[in-house]
Amino acid sequence: MIRRCGRFKQNWNRRKKRLNSLLKRPNNPLSPKIHRQIRNGALTTPVLFVLLLLGSAGCQAEAPAGNPQIVTARLVTLLQDPSPDVRRTAALSLGKIGHSAATTALVEALSDPDLQVREYSAWALGQIGEDVNDEAAVRLAGALSDEHPSVKQAVALALGKIGPRPSVIAILTQALAVGENGSRRAAVDALAQLEARSTYPALREALSDQDPAVRQGAVAALGELGDRRILPDFRERLLFDTGPGVRTEAAYRLGKLGDHHDLQALEEAAHDDASPGVRVWVEWAKAGIGPAPTGGADDTEE
Repeated sequence: MIRRCGRFKQNWNRRKKRLNSLLKRPNNPLSPKIHRQIRNGALTTPVLFVLLLLGSAGCQAEAPAGNPQIVTARLVTLLQDPSPDVRRTAALSLGKIGHSAATTALVEALSDPDLQVREYSAWALGQIGEDVNDEAAVRLAGALSDEHPSVKQAVALALGKIGPRPSVIAILTQALAVGENGSRRAAVDALAQLEARSTYPALREALSDQDPAVRQGAVAALGELGDRRILPDFRERLLFDTGPGVRTEAAYRLGKLGDHHDLQALEEAAHDDASPGVRVWVEWAKAGIGPAPTGGADDTEE
């Protein structure tokens, strides 16, 4: 509950000074983005009202201001505010606090009509991390179908932070197989962060995706798995893929995972690849692997 405080007599500049004092408190609930906006004078009146409501200026809460559950409860109600600015600020602040009590409200906000509210809500769920329950994680994964790329990317990053869940991996692998371009890109980014070995077959299939960004993401995700069975596929991508970004990623991953069995492909790419950027990473990979052994060394690839 918030104590009634009558009319605000202070002018906005004085309130901003009080908000600035909040920035100096340890563990304050405001996001770094809000910090910058306060200092730059870029906050709108509705957003300042949110901060006042939280007890950072003017009125003070009866309960201890440092209790994250109490602050979370106040912010959750503001996710329903008519003002998009207020809803955005509430979502950002909930992410800064990272309390699991906000999970349900943030999942509902993934359907907000405002683009930034959806994006910030996805980010906030990622900040809650492993405390997000399975049902909420599934609904978050479903937000990969959002029409806006920035929301898709925020969802992918959040999924990586909440950890691998079988139900979420199933949604991601399906999106990687049949989703539209933006959803496939976001799905492969999320899978790269999750590093779940069960995703190996789906990621290997994605190496032949029509979108070079998805192919590059699949190379990166497979590289993160560290399974050396994929090295022949990396060599094929390096030598024959039409996307320079894919070839660059393949060269980098060969340098990280490969050995002298990969040197021939790297030598061919160093001589034949038309992209200077690819050749730079090919040389880096060759230097990392080192020269091929001489003498009776075992030449059998793992």
